[in-house]
Amino acid sequence: MKKLLCSLLSLALVCAFALPVWGEDPTATPAPTATASPAPTAAPTPTPVTPGQGVYVVAATVTDRAGGEISTVGWGDVVNVVLKVVDHSSRTLNVDPNGIAARVNSSVFTYTGLGEISQLYEGSDDGGDYYGYVLLFRDVIYNGGGNTFNVDLSYPDSSLPMQQFSVTLGQCVDKDPNDPSKARTPNLVVRESSYGTQEVLAGQPFVLTLTVYASTGTENLNDVIVALTLPEHVSLTGGSLSAYVGGMSPKSTRQVSFPILPSASFTNGVANIGVQMTGTGALSGTAATGSTTISVPITQPDRFEIGELQLDEPLMAGSTASVSLSYVNKGKNPVANLEATLSGNNLGAEGTKQYLGNLNAGTEGSVDFDLCPEAAGPLSGTITLTYEGADGQIKTVSESFSTTVEAAPVWDDPGIYVDPMPEEKTGLPLWAKALIGLAVCGAVGGGAVVLRRRLKAKKLAQLEDEDEDL
Repeated sequence: MKKLLCSLLSLALVCAFALPVWGEDPTATPAPTATASPAPTAAPTPTPVTPGQGVYVVAATVTDRAGGEISTVGWGDVVNVVLKVVDHSSRTLNVDPNGIAARVNSSVFTYTGLGEISQLYEGSDDGGDYYGYVLLFRDVIYNGGGNTFNVDLSYPDSSLPMQQFSVTLGQCVDKDPNDPSKARTPNLVVRESSYGTQEVLAGQPFVLTLTVYASTGTENLNDVIVALTLPEHVSLTGGSLSAYVGGMSPKSTRQVSFPILPSASFTNGVANIGVQMTGTGALSGTAATGSTTISVPITQPDRFEIGELQLDEPLMAGSTASVSLSYVNKGKNPVANLEATLSGNNLGAEGTKQYLGNLNAGTEGSVDFDLCPEAAGPLSGTITLTYEGADGQIKTVSESFSTTVEAAPVWDDPGIYVDPMPEEKTGLPLWAKALIGLAVCGAVGGGAVVLRRRLKAKKLAQLEDEDEDL
């Protein structure tokens, strides 16, 4: 209070000595005093600063919510209004900026609350010293009916009366929403799309949901329709390719859904679904359209499978055996970088990893590992197949096995009887004697045959001689 009284006293003294008396001729020469120096005759007469005067706008800007400057504001638009203000009154009494309240006073604009004050600076002009600052009014709604922005400026913590000033915002386009010739028709866009959180597989249905948005405008839309264009091997599980939405107001949204089924033979990877939107302005009859493309990734089911595992049995410690595992790719896409890994206990395997390469769709193969268990007892192992699917994901399948390893037999057991070796005999071996006997028998038999033939021939000769004698 003491500071305020001193300021008022200083202001009174300044007015008494420096300003002309209200009602007198401002051009009259003031009476000379002993302390004041006469004003130069060439200097202009300063404008008196009195309560209720001395506030004006230096610059005005309209921006969107993100702070970007805009040139056109239509009915219903939400904008920010930025004013650069010169305030002589607040400077005269050294009013703190926190003690200044700025309100919008106009039915043309809707704004509640107080403007934000920032960037305070000091200056002077023909009206004297002043405070300059920036007033920011956020989220102001333009209602139409003019473009004059009225502001009430008050100083709650001081004796200064309320100030009123206004500025014309040329960016505001005042159109009558009931006049068809002045109506602004909204556009139609797809703001969001969704086909679920799970992976879309060929041969399995999914639901495509679209959020349709009507942009800024001054009239409603009638007969809004959303239609789809589906690629080859993609169809609906039921219903129609178009959905009737009906009426939409500016800046409103509506959701539509379509049940879609990609065929099991779809191998293109991505289904590009076209979306077309149409509507009509409720007042002007102007056509509102919009179109976009929704890309849905579709993958073939992963049908890489493992087959039968075969293990040589029985297994003996220290001996070599083998284990094999078959596999097949029943899917419609190849798998890449197939690898097999063997792990377990008591395997004694030297090679535990094999690179098998790529496996085309509809083909099969197998992998073999050699085992050499070192100790009798339990043996267990797992064959793991790792591959890269058509979707680029690394996947694994595995098969386990187990058996018991037997102990190796002992061949030098002292409890086993071994026959002594027979004594070695001199002379010819039995097989030689047998051959000689056969030869002798053959010779004797041959000689007997010859003898019988000779006796028979002699007897025949004697008979012939006797016949001749007769």
